[in-house]
Amino acid sequence: MKFRNSLLCLLLAAAFASSAGAEPQKSFDYYVMSLSWSPEFCDSHPKEQQCSLGYGLVLHGLWPQYQRSYPQFCDSRPLPGQLVRKYADLYPSKGLIYHEWEKHGTCSGLAPGEYLQLSETLKQLFKTPSALQNLAKPLRTDTKQLTQFVVAANPGLAADAVAISCTGKQRYLEEIYVCYDSSGAKAIACAEDVQKKSLKSCGKSGIVVRNIR
Repeated sequence: MKFRNSLLCLLLAAAFASSAGAEPQKSFDYYVMSLSWSPEFCDSHPKEQQCSLGYGLVLHGLWPQYQRSYPQFCDSRPLPGQLVRKYADLYPSKGLIYHEWEKHGTCSGLAPGEYLQLSETLKQLFKTPSALQNLAKPLRTDTKQLTQFVVAANPGLAADAVAISCTGKQRYLEEIYVCYDSSGAKAIACAEDVQKKSLKSCGKSGIVVRNIR
């Protein structure tokens, strides 16, 4: 219950703090919060802004989802500059905030400030497993064990609300997904298509987590 109670408190605080009115709610089924493993991204993008900062898990985005597939680029509402400055540390790179709002945030039914506040709230609530902190050398694990690490670090978060994404023939950790209901108020089981993607990309055998440089 600890994870759920903390989430509800943070979301209530965020709701009172938001001054922008929301657009009518878009039709989608649930959210996926995607947390990218920065060392994996930086292995193929070494010159990117985030790659000299020693990041581990970083926020990729908060994505409205259907049970199958997802909506994208739902309208053309701009992202105000003051919000870009306010949430400058939410994403690992400056350009990502614009991309995530345009592709995913506009499908949330929330005003820009509310969407970014919800994204920040869920990111702050998530606790990185100790096994992934200050990782000095590659970690060899598997999806089941890694999911257990996540659940142990986040009491009250069920294993079926977590999915792992891998990349490459060696099955390197790429992203960790956490699924929430369409209000963002509670973690729920990820849909079948997300779980299938996890199984296809990571398999049931070992995966590798690149070390933090």
